[in-house]
Order: sequence, then structure tokens, then C-alpha cells
Amino acid sequence: MDDFITIQAHQSHVNAVRFSPDGRFLVSAGMDNALKLWSRGSWALAASIEAHDKSVNDFDFGPDGATLYTGSTDRTARSWSFPQLAQRRSFKGHKSAVTAVRVSPHGDVIATASNDAAVRLWDPATGECRHTLKAHRRNVTSIQFVQDGRTLATAGLGDEVYLWSVADGERIGELTGHKAAVTLGGLGREGDRLVTAGYEGQVKIWDTEDWELQSSFEPGASGLFNLAVSPHGGMVAIASERNVAIWSLELLDVLVELPIKPKGVYGVAFSPEGDFLACAAADKQIRLWAVDSII
Repeated sequence: MDDFITIQAHQSHVNAVRFSPDGRFLVSAGMDNALKLWSRGSWALAASIEAHDKSVNDFDFGPDGATLYTGSTDRTARSWSFPQLAQRRSFKGHKSAVTAVRVSPHGDVIATASNDAAVRLWDPATGECRHTLKAHRRNVTSIQFVQDGRTLATAGLGDEVYLWSVADGERIGELTGHKAAVTLGGLGREGDRLVTAGYEGQVKIWDTEDWELQSSFEPGASGLFNLAVSPHGGMVAIASERNVAIWSLELLDVLVELPIKPKGVYGVAFSPEGDFLACAAADKQIRLWAVDSII
């Protein structure tokens, strides 16, 4: 599929992409320390800042869309006004690179994951670390709030997926079955399903009420890097080394495969309406597809 829009985005790898909650902007984070805003439609650069001293690895929005949180190899997370991109607060405590950032559904907890094998839960108003979650043996690279923010799922370079109580920071469960590094890909429309992918090439769908495995499938590509569930919950975009595939979560069948030439697809994201899919890649570019034109 060659009918995509290309944005020459960063001076090095594009690590993450995400649309603003109101859909007005596409936001990207890069290994060049930059955070950039792109205007929807024209896809022109609307703003750019050097957000950290080292690579910006991930980011997430608060529920009202007025605050954005970033995590960096400089071991800090930071909060920013959006879309003004004025820095508000810094969150310090990790001993290695911050690899993932997620905001709880109500915006009252910020979770950060790190290569120091820990996850920290922060008070967004004060910057105070409420809990440090330690169970992983290796880098933690993926986190996801579930059950209306009461539970946090964490995963990384090991094969384990842990479940934690957000209120007290206690470990309350574990999801097993993957054989290699795991990515948490987001929730179904009602928050009733969590999608996970293992580097071994399996995708699993879990019921978030009882944590039973609902189904699993193999997309046919190993080295699964990233997932994004569509806003309506019916599809999942799966990124691997040289490919983005969109699968139906109802039929468990592939809808379209989108080959990517550069080795390394680091992020995928649907727009809030589900009409665009964005992809962050190692060749410094963002690719955008109109979903209706490829499915």
C-alpha cells in the first residue's frame, strides 16, 4: 500500500506518535530530544520544542487534553501545557531511562516505566512519587491502566505481565503465556479487553473483569513492537520490524498489511475518530493512512 502521507518528522528515530484527544494535532516524539505538533489536514509543523536533554521515548495526554506528559532517556518525566508546550513540572526518581508514560482515566495518577526495572506512580499536582512498583527483573517498557484506573498492567523485556493495585501499589496478579518481551496494546471500546503482544509473535486478548484469556492469534511476524486498538474497539494495528498489519478483533483475521521499508516501527496510533492511522519509524518519518482507503 503506497497511498500514504509521509511527514519528514525528526532528525533521528521517531519513537512515538499519538493524536491529541480533540484530533486537531498529531504529536510525535523523537530520539533527537524533540516533541513536535503537526496540524491535522495539512500535516504542517505547528510547534516543536527540545523537551528533554536526551531522547523522548513516550508520552501521553491527560483526559482533558490540556496537559501532556513525556518520558525520556534523561531519567525524568515532564508535564507540559497543551498545545502551548510550556513546561509545568518534572518527575524525578528513576535510575535509568523512562520508557513509557501513561495517565490514569481520571488524570489523578501518572505512571512511568523505566529500564531500572521499576514502575512509579506519581501525583500529577505535586510531582510526589506515591508508589514504586518492583517485581520485574528487567527493563519495563509498556504500561496500561485498566478497570477504570484501579489497576495497572506492566510488561517489558521478560515474558511476564503483572497487575497492580493503583491505590496501594500492591501486586495483585500476573498474566502468563507469552514467551518473550511483551507490549500492552490498549483496551477494547468498553475497557473490557486488554490486548497484549509478545516478541515471539503471539497476540492475546484478555477479559479485564476476570483476567481470563479470551483468544489469541499469530499475525505471522515475529518481533512485535507496538499495538494500537481502534477507538471503536473493533480493530488492532500491530507493528513489527518492517510491517504494520490491521486485524479484526472480532473475526481474528487480517484486514490489511502495510509493508514498511525501514527496519523498526516504534509506534502506531489511531486518530480519535478512527479515520487515520499513524506510524512512527526508524527512518525519521511518520506515515499516515486514511483507514477507509486501505480497508
